[in-house]
Amino acid sequence: MKQYDVLKVAEGILRILVSNGVDVKDVKYLQMYEDLKRLESEGHKKTYIVRYLEEQYDVPVATIYRVTKRMEKKMNL
Repeated sequence: MKQYDVLKVAEGILRILVSNGVDVKDVKYLQMYEDLKRLESEGHKKTYIVRYLEEQYDVPVATIYRVTKRMEKKMNL
């Protein structure tokens, strides 16, 4: 499959992402965000969650907060 084929198949979703300023590189943070939401639902404190994610994913605390803010941004469809 060529790049054109993939882009054509995902064209609608990609247009939505572009119009909302979503950086596709954030895909690497999906699992980290899922872990954050899971730990929150289990009732863990935010400071514990952030410290855990910092160690687990080897990212700075500031990155965790920035990613969380971006993931929770409302999208215009």
